[in-house]
Amino acid sequence: MTDQTQKLEKFKQAVFDEAAAKADEIIKETREQCEEMVARAKADADYLVSESKAKADKEYRESTQRTASAGKLESRRRVLTAREEIIGKVFANVREKLEAFRKTAAYETLLIKRVEECAKAYPDKKGEVRVAAADMKYADKLTCGGRFTVSESSTILLGGVMVVFTEDNLAMDCTFDNEYNRQKNGFAGKAGLGVN
Repeated sequence: MTDQTQKLEKFKQAVFDEAAAKADEIIKETREQCEEMVARAKADADYLVSESKAKADKEYRESTQRTASAGKLESRRRVLTAREEIIGKVFANVREKLEAFRKTAAYETLLIKRVEECAKAYPDKKGEVRVAAADMKYADKLTCGGRFTVSESSTILLGGVMVVFTEDNLAMDCTFDNEYNRQKNGFAGKAGLGVN
């Protein structure tokens, strides 16, 4: 081999070695960039999975809470409806019994007794006895010897009397309507039909 050929061979080898070194460096840089890209993509994917899971968990919890709340409200509504039906039936029966009682002699005796009790409570006062339209037939027996006037009241539907002392701005309500409403309003709690 000639000197010229050797030089050419060395030059060729030097160029080849330099190209191989450059190629190795490019490959190494490319691998590092790929690894970085894969690591970033994995981190992004992990973040998205975590966010999606958190969002799905939150939506599930909210959906569960809404369903539970709706169930509680529906249950409460059913209890209230059933309670109102029970109270309605009980007090419809009470109304019927009051209507039947108003047709007895004991009712007339009760009216007179209530008026006399009111008269005794305020012995020096004159007043007005108010009764239901159907009870005006007892008017002459409810005057307490002329101390009271008797008048019809459109607000008294179930019976009983209300004695009003106008001068003192005082009313003694002995009506069945008053007692009926008071009992009806307190019935749910007394009968264990309260809603928690």
